Amino acid sequence: MCYNLSLSQKCLIILFHVQECDINTDGELDRQELVKFIRKLTKDTFIMVSQGLLITLAVAPTIAVLTKRSTEGVPHVGKVVQKMPNSVYASLVTLAVVLFQQVVESKE
Repeated sequence: MCYNLSLSQKCLIILFHVQECDINTDGELDRQELVKFIRKLTKDTFIMVSQGLLITLAVAPTIAVLTKRSTEGVPHVGKVVQKMPNSVYASLVTLAVVLFQQVVESKE
């Protein structure tokens, strides 16, 4: 992924992909060439979004439910966690994971 590249480096990468997709080398992308170009650029984004959704919708709630018992033993927090339904607790942990992911992504 190209997160730490300068703007000029990103532009060069895009120009390289445009040239690579320009089959008839006329300097312009026709409909088929544009589709190929968009697919090439969005492939990494699709993978990243899919991984994020998997973590958010499956992994985080599962871990939350599995770790609920261990947090019930924490002083002051444990009583609140015990009274909280699993679905609410899982939602709160999932929200925390999403916020953490956004903070990490904003720093990159």
